[in-house]
Amino acid sequence: MVSAVVLVGPPGAGKSTIGAELGRLGLRWREWEQRILDRWGSRDAFVANKEDGLRLLHAEIEALIDTPGAPVVLETTGLSDAAFLDRLAAERRVLFVRCDVSRATAGRRIAARPTGQHLSDDPSDNRRIWDEFQAHVAPHRAVHLAIDTETVDAATAASTIRGVLFPTAPG
Repeated sequence: MVSAVVLVGPPGAGKSTIGAELGRLGLRWREWEQRILDRWGSRDAFVANKEDGLRLLHAEIEALIDTPGAPVVLETTGLSDAAFLDRLAAERRVLFVRCDVSRATAGRRIAARPTGQHLSDDPSDNRRIWDEFQAHVAPHRAVHLAIDTETVDAATAASTIRGVLFPTAPG
């Protein structure tokens, strides 16, 4: 059985929205970015302590994955935690889902979302991260499923992911 679903994509791709939908469908979803902000107080404080911050976050995620229950859902750009994702893939059954979105749509979504709930609300930071994702993650991170979040809404994406995790028995 799959122990974790990793939603990988650039800022504004809809990872949090799809994750919340998966939570409504019974998977174990936590808003990890909010947990980081709650723990560190700000993005700047987290970045200043990024190595320790990621170590603590990854330990928390692994502890949750190792607790019996439905698959855990986590979201990432796949940039800072590539080694962690590689280790998860090597040690556990993980479903990787890439959430695709154009730069323009991502920018509109980021501008429209409430502030203070993500690691960065700054449009230029998010454009830079979007570009880094396209250059360093999208072409190299193997995924089991890719979803175009411009044409597929979050509920449909979550239902599709759930269907991959729990296919109906034939006949």
